[in-house]
Formats: sequence, structure tokens, C-alpha cells
Amino acid sequence: MNLKKTSFLIFICFFPVFVFRSNLNLFEIINTILIFTLPILIINYFIISKKLFNSKFFNLYISFIIVFGIDNNLGLWNGFVQPFKNDLFKIFDIIYYPGFFLLLLLILIFFILISFADKKFVNVIIVFLITIFTFNLFDQTKSYKKIKDFTKTNTSNYKKTDLVIVFDEMSGLNSLSSQTNDGKKFDIIAKKFFQDYNFEFYSNISSISGNSVSSLSALLNLSNSESIREKVATSSENYFYEYELSQNLFFKKFKDISVYQNIHIDYCTFNNIKKCKTYNPFNQKKYLMGFKDNYLSKIISLWKINGSIFSALIWRSLKEIRLIDSNLEPEGHKASFNSFFENLEKDIYSKKYDLIFAHSLVPHRPYGFNKNCHYDGDLSLRNALFSKKKHIDQHNIERKCVFNFLNKFLKNLKKNNHLNNINLTILSDHGSRIGKNKSSYLSVIYGHRNENTKFYEYKNEVLSQNIFLKKYN
Repeated sequence: MNLKKTSFLIFICFFPVFVFRSNLNLFEIINTILIFTLPILIINYFIISKKLFNSKFFNLYISFIIVFGIDNNLGLWNGFVQPFKNDLFKIFDIIYYPGFFLLLLLILIFFILISFADKKFVNVIIVFLITIFTFNLFDQTKSYKKIKDFTKTNTSNYKKTDLVIVFDEMSGLNSLSSQTNDGKKFDIIAKKFFQDYNFEFYSNISSISGNSVSSLSALLNLSNSESIREKVATSSENYFYEYELSQNLFFKKFKDISVYQNIHIDYCTFNNIKKCKTYNPFNQKKYLMGFKDNYLSKIISLWKINGSIFSALIWRSLKEIRLIDSNLEPEGHKASFNSFFENLEKDIYSKKYDLIFAHSLVPHRPYGFNKNCHYDGDLSLRNALFSKKKHIDQHNIERKCVFNFLNKFLKNLKKNNHLNNINLTILSDHGSRIGKNKSSYLSVIYGHRNENTKFYEYKNEVLSQNIFLKKYN
């Protein structure tokens, strides 16, 4: 193959098609295209002009380019690794190993085929790559526009707004995480918070399930049965979402709803949703102190969304050497936790909604908060290798930070005379899942307040779904 042919092959294989599905400005688009294509084109020029490789190594080099192109345009991570992650975790401690091995296998296969097949075989492969490149160029399945983000015209004015905030993977009081000294300190902090703002709260409350979809499907359909998930939660056909709810009896009780959601569950499928904000790494601009808010963090994270193995490996490698942080879920939820509460405040002040429902992937792993509640991307790495004690210690830091942000949020509402305009419920979907026992898997946070509630601790063992059902049924 000559320089012209290999350069063309490199261009269609390395071209970052994802830039045309992102809301990048022209400068960022041009810069990204140059970063992805120019270095390898320069390397290719010297390889071809200087004839640096013999035939075997050249075949290996071409095989690498072809596999990169297939992966970059088809997204082999999302196609062959992510769907089987639970099974792969049983075999590999680190999910990136099977992806790496798959790339090596494909490179080896193409090396053998190129070495022994007719030279026309490479031409067939190039035609195939042109086809998938062209399709990828025009396909909008992974466009940022597919992430739900809308606000409908709404002239309502409500004196009272129900606000429900769900924190993901947060253990409650008296849980496994509360059995250490730091855990006991968290319980004290939580109780003081509930007392300061006159909450009724539950110190021995559990969810029916350690799974978000099962837990929240029941909660939002005013049920205490896990089996209801099969009736109301379905796999989403939208690339960015895992599940969507087809029925939500709780939402039916309201007219104008604002939803803040993540890509795990899509709640915005109903007509009375007047505002829907999905956490969107394409649009997020404000991050906590400590987050590496730079061009490289943004571009590499957006590349990873497109689902290639190479993007996943490079994304993880650059995180490991601390050149970037990830603004994807769930890391991005912690990195932008201030913005989350600022948006809730704006909705409350607007008085346009009778319900604001928010599901945040905080304090869900991977971890992210240091003791000062600043973001530290180093904490998000190698969580699978943490000891049980280290998991509990870090989870307690994260739980304390959640209440730190909550306290600032309610303090602002009180300062602006809006605290008593909301009926607030805070809860978690399930526990930390650090241990296999009920006190870790199922123990949750649950408290609610309005202008009439007085500080009170319910110490009896109850289910969060039953308490929610009793309140809203």
C-alpha cells in the first residue's frame, strides 16, 4: 500500500465522527479533528516514506488501523463488553481487560487474513470501512439532542411545591456504614440536620430492593412489591437511557412536573412533565473545586460516550495518570453537585411546578468527594480493589457531603423565604451495597418536612415504599 492509500485508510478510521453529534463550537471541532488525525498521519508518512517496517510488521500496522476503524465507527465496547459486564466481572476483576483482549484478538485475526489472503482483501475491507464511516457520519442515534432536555410553556403559579429528592446508593442511619466511628458521626450530623429543619425522619428504614429500577418502580407506583417492575419498567430504545417508566401513579397526582434525572431511568415519558433535565455531559459547564475542567476532559469523555473500546481504554488511562477527569455519569453528578441544587432552587423560586422530582447519582460509586467535599477524581479510581473498611470510610465521607450540600440548599431557601413553600421528601433508592446484609443493601435515608412538621424520629422498622405510599396514596 502506498502513502495515499494508507493515509485515506487512516482518515476514515481515526476521524472523530462524534464531533458532529456534539454541541461543540467550530474551534473545538477543528481542534478535535486535528488531534485525532494529524499525529497518526504524520507517523504514517514517515513509516511509508522511510519504509520502516518489513512486510510482517506492516501487515500488523495495517491490522491495527483497521481494528481501530471498526471499533471507532461501530462502538465495540457498547456492543460486546458493556452488555455482558456483570458476567465479565465474575471472570475479570477489571472490566477493561476483556475489551483489551478483544482488540488484540481482532488485530491478530486481521493480521492473519491480510498475510495470507489476496491483496484484494484489503480493498474489500476499505470498502466496508467506507460504508460504516459514511453511515456513522450521518447517524444521529448518539446525538446530544437525544438526551432529553426541554421546558414547555407554563404559566402556573403554585403556592406550594412538592419536592422529592432521591439520592442513589446511600445508606441510612444505623446501617452497616454507621457502625464505625465516622459512621456514628454521620448519624449525629444527619439527626442535627433533621432537627434544625424540623424533619420527621426514620432511623430504621429499608427499601424493598437493592436495585434502583425495582425500588423506584414500586415507590413511584405506590406499591411495596418488587414484581411491579415487570409491568412498568421497560428497556429504553433511546441510546442514552437504560430504562423508562411506562406508568407512574405518583406523577398522576400532579399537573405541572419538573424532573431532574439520570440516564439510568427515564421518567420523562408523561404529558404532565413540563420540564425535563437529564444530566448532560455535553452541556454541563459548572463543576466543583478540584474537577479538571479542561478541553481534554470534555473531548475524551464525549468520545467515550460513542462506545468504542479504544475510547474506554484511553479515557481510563488518562484518568489514571490524572490528566483528565470524567464528566460522564455517575462521576459528573458529583462533580456538578452544586449546579444540581442551584437548578432546584430556580424551579422552586419560579413557582411553576407543583412537583419537582430529582434523582441524583450521588453518592453512588465511583467515589468523588474528599473530606472538604471538593471533587477529587483520584477517588473514582480502582474502587473495585478497595477493602470493605475503605469502602465504608469513603461512603461515610460521601454521606456527610450529601448533607453538607443539603444544608446549604435549605439554608438558601430559608434565607430567601421559600423554605416553607415546599413539601420536601429526601430519600435513597437503596443502601451502599458494600456488604451483602440488609443493613448495607437495603438501609436507606428517609425524611420529610413541611411548614407544619416538628422534629421527630421514628425508630420502628419500616419500608420506604410503605411510608411513601401512606403519604401520597
